Amino acid sequence: MKLTPFFIFGMLIISSYAFAETVHFTGVVSTNSWVQFAGRLSINNLDPENGADEVAVFVSDGNGGELMVGATTVGSTVNNYYLVSVYGDDTQTIQKDGALVGDDLIFKVWHSQSNTEQALAQDQINAEVASGLILPELPAVFTSVHGEQYGYLHLQFLPESSENPIKKVAIPAHSTIGLFFWMSLLIMISIYSLRSKQSVLH
Repeated sequence: MKLTPFFIFGMLIISSYAFAETVHFTGVVSTNSWVQFAGRLSINNLDPENGADEVAVFVSDGNGGELMVGATTVGSTVNNYYLVSVYGDDTQTIQKDGALVGDDLIFKVWHSQSNTEQALAQDQINAEVASGLILPELPAVFTSVHGEQYGYLHLQFLPESSENPIKKVAIPAHSTIGLFFWMSLLIMISIYSLRSKQSVLH
C-alpha cells in the first residue's frame, strides 16, 4: 500500500508522544530540535509485526560509542510504516544528547518475534520520492534541526540466517564416490590407530 499525501500529512501532525511506547529501544532524550523520517519496514520481505517491531536511530556519541537519538514502534500511525523523530543536540547542555548537523544516521531494527536487533547496512535502506516529504540523502545524514520531514526511507530487516546461509554438503554413502570416501576415511583411521599403538609399545 502506498500512502497518499493525506495520510502522510496525518502521520506527521501526530505528536511523537502519542506513539506506542517502545520496549526495546528506550532512553531517548527529547530535545527542542528534531526532524522526522518516515518509511516502510519489511522483515525478510514480509510485513512487520505492527505495534511490536521497533526502529531506532543512532549517531556517534563522540567517544567511540553510539547515542540513540530516536525510536518508534512500527505501525503506530499506519500499518507497516514507521515514523521516527530524530532529536538534535541540545546546545544548552555540555554533553552530547542529540544529533549534530553532519552526523551519519545509523538505523537499527528490533524484530520482536526473534528478539533480534540489527544495524542496517546501506543496501538495506532505500529512498523513494513522496509528495509532501523531503527526499532523504543516502547514506542518511542529519542535516537540520528545524522539524523537516523526510521520506520515504524504506528499511529492510534481513535475519542473519538469510543473509549468510550455511551451506551443508552431504556425501551419500550409497554412491560410488560416497563409498570411496568413507572407505578411505576408515582406512586412514585404522592406520592412525595402529601407529599410535606402535608408538606406545616402543
